[in-house]
Amino acid sequence: MLAGLRDAGFVGTVRLVGVEPELPYERPHLSKGYLLGTVPREKLPLRPAGQYAAELMLGERAAEVDVERREVRLASGGSVRWDVLCIATGSSARRLVGYEDALHLRELPDADAMREVIDARGELNIIGAGFIGCEVAAVAARKGCRVRVHEALEQPLLRVLGPELGAYLAGVHRSHGVDLHLGVGALPAMEGRVLVAVGSAPRTELAERAGLEVDRGIVVDELGRTSAPGVFAAGDVTRFHSPVYGTRIRVEHFQTAQRQGYAAGRAMAGETIPYDEVPWFWSDQYDLNLQYAGAGLLWDEVVVRGELGAPPFSIFQLAAGRLIAVAGVNDHHTVARARRLIQEQVEVSRDRLSDPRFDLRRALG
Repeated sequence: MLAGLRDAGFVGTVRLVGVEPELPYERPHLSKGYLLGTVPREKLPLRPAGQYAAELMLGERAAEVDVERREVRLASGGSVRWDVLCIATGSSARRLVGYEDALHLRELPDADAMREVIDARGELNIIGAGFIGCEVAAVAARKGCRVRVHEALEQPLLRVLGPELGAYLAGVHRSHGVDLHLGVGALPAMEGRVLVAVGSAPRTELAERAGLEVDRGIVVDELGRTSAPGVFAAGDVTRFHSPVYGTRIRVEHFQTAQRQGYAAGRAMAGETIPYDEVPWFWSDQYDLNLQYAGAGLLWDEVVVRGELGAPPFSIFQLAAGRLIAVAGVNDHHTVARARRLIQEQVEVSRDRLSDPRFDLRRALG
């Protein structure tokens, strides 16, 4: 947000209020390189403190937003006046009743606690085979832990990647020694430490108390504007309008939060260029790099490019004949090119999508 604001020419005072005491950092590493030990702590911050053209108010929690008075009241007792405001409160890990002492992985202290457990090389139970669950399982298995994963759905990552790619990933984890249990109803008694990784919930409480429109996230338009004048919102706390898909979407991944936040910052400075990018994210599991471009919307047809289960390969998801998403394993070129096809809403025949010999850049014209 700050970068977009400054790049669009805003020269006024900016205050960044955040409850975490650390400088803003790249969260994707927490379940990947930082957990594995290949990304050191000093590499996590987005930028050094001296490069922020803003007043950093770290370790401060915003308690109330008064839209009428244009004031944010802080939990510490102070307040901040504003002319234009952006709410970027993110999301929190969902909890499970009966697992109040379980580990969760959303913030840096969580990752530090998770590293201690994994480095002890004991037994680790993971509830949930989404991206966090699968990535932690991969790291823990590589470091010698006895890993057991419990998933309610029939395959890992089923809702986003579908049964074909989910089944492939299930086989990959089992081949690395992970004890993977799928279609789990009642959870069994567990020994060892437990990580609960069953998704996230947007932190909308501040917006709700301020009277903003909320629908499974703070509702914003393609410029990041909320229902209140002068109030914007960005990141995975929002459900924003996507011009590409023609509907509101909520995306929980870092790259979208960063890019949509940048666009919202430019809009706060007076620009009217909509955020219209196709969401993209990546996941490292063992020696596999999984990339996905799309918004997690429902599809009714799948086209496979390459041989399923023999990387590199990709899976295209279509709805009513229209390409809406792509997922690739060790196939980043295909994902990048397909993302442009989705962005520009280019029609490509199923034969060409499935043929690795056809360069998708030719379809872009």
